[in-house]
Amino acid sequence: MAMPQGALNPDGPADAVLPNIARIRNFWLGGANHGEADREMAGQIELCAPYIPYLVRAQRALVRRQVRCLVEQGVTQFLDLGSGLPDEGYVHHTAQALNPECRVAYVDVDSTIAGDSAELLSGSVGTRFVVADCRDVEGVLRHDDVRAVLDPAQPFAVLMTELLLHVPDSDGADEFVASWVDALPSGGYLAISHFGEDGQVLKGLRLFEHLRFGRFPEVSLRSLERVAEFFAGLDLVEPGVVPAPLWRPEPDEEDVRNPGEVRMFAGLGRKP
Repeated sequence: MAMPQGALNPDGPADAVLPNIARIRNFWLGGANHGEADREMAGQIELCAPYIPYLVRAQRALVRRQVRCLVEQGVTQFLDLGSGLPDEGYVHHTAQALNPECRVAYVDVDSTIAGDSAELLSGSVGTRFVVADCRDVEGVLRHDDVRAVLDPAQPFAVLMTELLLHVPDSDGADEFVASWVDALPSGGYLAISHFGEDGQVLKGLRLFEHLRFGRFPEVSLRSLERVAEFFAGLDLVEPGVVPAPLWRPEPDEEDVRNPGEVRMFAGLGRKP
């Protein structure tokens, strides 16, 4: 299911502690960086779409598989766009477990999670959390904290995990992705995961608003074929763009019935 970034229910009281999607995801992943408002909203979302926690866990497992694949291909630099909280078991943990020389820059526009992110990265070598708008490609790549861990002249991997849900076609989604592909040097990679068109998802969104839990921001759900179009000009890594549970599954991961029917798609492409 598509999830917005930042604070939810912006129409609530001005002095209210607003739930935050990064913290809600942290709650579903078993983390500790969430509050009462986040847990309450998580319960409301689950009431409308009870499969959400599974999808969040499946997406986290997918990112770990993509990162492991990239490290095996020799990638040591990672740029995670729209990262949310860099909590336990995420990009730098996975990459550095295989190669301690790996470096990771997390980028998110949500400044309210900067403090927790800094705390989570405290003591980590070769990692940074940067508050920036990932639509500003040059601004991100020139940021001092990004440059501290990433040399954009050398191959690096750009991770777009759920990010494109918040970039509608009318706002230039193709151009946005192409701008990052253009910024990649030869040998760089683009990893995408994206929730797809699903009647249950749309029903859950309508129910969320009908029950007056708040206004759910607009999101862009796309088909597998549409997600594949974002990899134009890149060489797709096997198995191509597929439902997330089928992208290089590992035997110890959570089982799901009919994995081919999961409407969350994933792919990894290499720039020639």
